[in-house]
Amino acid sequence: MTKIVLRMSIVALVAMMGLGAGPVEKTRNLRVLMVMEGNNIRLQPQISGLRDALEELKYIQGENLNLRQVNGETNEELRANLKSLLQVRQFDIIVPLGTSETAVAREVAPDIPMVFLPAADPVNSGFVHSLASPGTNLTGLTFFTGSENLGKQLEVFKQVVPSLDKVGILVDGRLKSAVLTESWKRLAVVASWLGIRLIELPVTSTAEASRKIASLPNLAKNTGVFVFCSGLFKDAEDLSTAATKRKLPLFGCNAFQVAEQDVLLSYAPDLYSLGYRGAWFVDRIFKGAKPQDLPVETPRKFELVINNKIASEIGLKISPEILMLADRVFR
Repeated sequence: MTKIVLRMSIVALVAMMGLGAGPVEKTRNLRVLMVMEGNNIRLQPQISGLRDALEELKYIQGENLNLRQVNGETNEELRANLKSLLQVRQFDIIVPLGTSETAVAREVAPDIPMVFLPAADPVNSGFVHSLASPGTNLTGLTFFTGSENLGKQLEVFKQVVPSLDKVGILVDGRLKSAVLTESWKRLAVVASWLGIRLIELPVTSTAEASRKIASLPNLAKNTGVFVFCSGLFKDAEDLSTAATKRKLPLFGCNAFQVAEQDVLLSYAPDLYSLGYRGAWFVDRIFKGAKPQDLPVETPRKFELVINNKIASEIGLKISPEILMLADRVFR
């Protein structure tokens, strides 16, 4: 009897230790693919936020995390590169780093869960049914809480540059018309209230955007340039060069552009924080949650960033009161 009990105990112990006939299944690695238009990751602070938060969640690259990115200078190139990669690699979650990237990724891989970081207007873009109940294979964070944020940005632009009465609005001509129509309506209402005439400048490349900036009149120093942010305008260096040459104030998309690319100012969500929060979505989906059940979140942190050195170069004196209100000022 003792031998039988001992033999049974050993068998049970072996089974518990995983030393039986079959090997223990290892924990599956998290496989995440970031989809980005362009090749300069420095233009995407949300990447750093995503990586840092995933590491805090104990996902370590090369151990239990395979975090990769696919790039393309244009939508067409990005689409082709994404298709090629997905033919040879499998991923648990796709993370598009903007509105146009989300549209491409959804077209190429509709069955893979996606977390956009961010999308400008995911409802009007057709990515989700509503923010509260996405109802699709996509979720994530928006760049704005709604079209009213564009109006607020225009207000801030007028506060920083009180002389403005004409503003050229650079828009990504590749975006769906529904997104632009809703945003334009909101901007038009605010512009009328502020006494500003809007000049719509649809473009499909930054080179075209630079040419249109160069064509704007500024005889009375009352004209500015406002970027309706999308993946097309991640890199603002050429835009800022053209604007500074014409001594036109340029309202950009994020703090990086103000700090590193000589854009005059931005009032926008902190992209690092968006990426950091995005890791929570990735973790939840990897552990079994469905994107359609995870409400899309709106930004929690906006910051006003001003480049006072560029203000001096274009002959603009920003009031001390405004500079004190800014979250960051580069001199």
